Amino acid sequence: MKSLYKKIRILFILGILTSFSSLSAQSKTLPYPIWGQSLGVYNAVYISGEVKDYRDSSDYGRNRKISLDAEMKLGNYFSVTAGYGYVDQYFTQSTSWSGWDRWKAGMKAYYKFGIFSLGAGVSVFGPSVSEPWTGERNPDFLLARPQLGFGLDFGRWKFQAYALYERERDSQWKEPIQEKHYRYMEAGGTLSYETEIGLILLMETTYRMAVEDTVSARSDSFNLHPGVQIPLGENGRFVLGGLIGMREKNTYDQGFKIGYQHFFP
Repeated sequence: MKSLYKKIRILFILGILTSFSSLSAQSKTLPYPIWGQSLGVYNAVYISGEVKDYRDSSDYGRNRKISLDAEMKLGNYFSVTAGYGYVDQYFTQSTSWSGWDRWKAGMKAYYKFGIFSLGAGVSVFGPSVSEPWTGERNPDFLLARPQLGFGLDFGRWKFQAYALYERERDSQWKEPIQEKHYRYMEAGGTLSYETEIGLILLMETTYRMAVEDTVSARSDSFNLHPGVQIPLGENGRFVLGGLIGMREKNTYDQGFKIGYQHFFP
C-alpha cells in the first residue's frame, strides 16, 4: 500500500510539472500594457483612443486623446520608441484647448533570466505645439521620463511593475529656473492571465505623486484599470481598458481606452 501511495505521489508531482511546463510554453512575452509603461521590447504599433473625466460639484474636466505609438527592436535586448497624438481638453475652471500633443521618443533595454526579467529606459517628450500657457505646465519645455521595472513570468500568469520620474528640461537640457516645477513620480503594475484561446485579461494599477512643489492642480492620482486584449489574427490584438479613480481629488475619476496593437516578427 505504501508503494502504491508513493507511485501516486510521484505521478501527481510529474503531472503538476508537466502542466506548468505546458503553461510556460504558451507565451514568451509580457503583454503590452493598455495604460501603464511597457517593460519588454517589441516590434509593434499601438493605435489608441481614450476618454477621461473628472466630475465634481464645482469643477469638471475632460480629456480626449488619440495616440499612435511605435516600437522597433534593436537586437534581442534593446528597442527605440516613438509616438504622437491629438488632444482635446475641456475644463470649467481653467483654459480648455485642443491640438497636437507632444512628440515622444525613447530607448528601452530588457533582459530576461528564467521567470524574472528587468527593464529600463528613458523617454523624452518635445514641446507642445498646441497647448496654451496657463501658468501650470510650460508647453515650451521638454519633459524627461526615465523608468525602471521588473517582470515575473509564470506561464499564463504574468506580472510586471514599473516606476518612473518625470521632470521638465529646457532646450539646453538643463532644469528651468522658475519658482514651481512640473515633477512627479509614478508607479504601476499589471497582472495578466492568458486563456487557452489567447484572450488576455488584465488588472492594471497606476499611482502618481507630485514631487516637491508642483504647479499642476490634482497632480496625485490612484487608479485601477481592468482590461482585456482580444487576439485578431496571428499578430494583432484589440484592447479595451477602463479607468476607475480610487481617491478624492483624483486627476480623473473615470475613463476608458480602446485600441489596436499589432506585433511584427
